[in-house]
Amino acid sequence: MKKLFMLIWILVFAGFSTGTIAADGKEDKIINKYKEVIDNTSPDDWYTLARSADICLRKNINRREVSDWLDKSLSIKETPYNLEVKGDYYRMNNLPEKAGDYYLKAIQLGSETDPDFDIKTLQSKIAEVIDLNINN
Repeated sequence: MKKLFMLIWILVFAGFSTGTIAADGKEDKIINKYKEVIDNTSPDDWYTLARSADICLRKNINRREVSDWLDKSLSIKETPYNLEVKGDYYRMNNLPEKAGDYYLKAIQLGSETDPDFDIKTLQSKIAEVIDLNINN
C-alpha cells in the first residue's frame, strides 16, 4: 500500500505533461522520487518499473536509467505495456529497427492474451519507425 501511495504521489507531483521539466532542480527531485519508489518496489513489480520508465520518457528525463528499469520489468514479466514502452525508448533514441521489433512483440503478445486488444496505437508507432528508418 505504501508503494502504491508513493507512486500515486509521484505521478501527481510530476504531472502528466509530455514536455521537459525546467532545469531549476525540480527534475533532480522528481528523478530521486522515482528512484526511491523503484528501490522500494517488490521484486515482482514489473508495472511500477514500466510506468516510471514511461513517465520519464514522456517527460524526457532520466533516460540513463529508463532502459535498465524496462529491462528489469521485462525480465519479471513481458506484457504489451512494457514491450511498447521499450519500443518507445528505442524510438526516442533513434533506433527505429529495435523499436519496431518491440512494437511487434507487443502486438503479438497482446493479440494472444486479449481478444479485444487494440493495436491501432502500436500500428501507428510502427508506421512512424518505418518512416524514420526510410528517411535515415
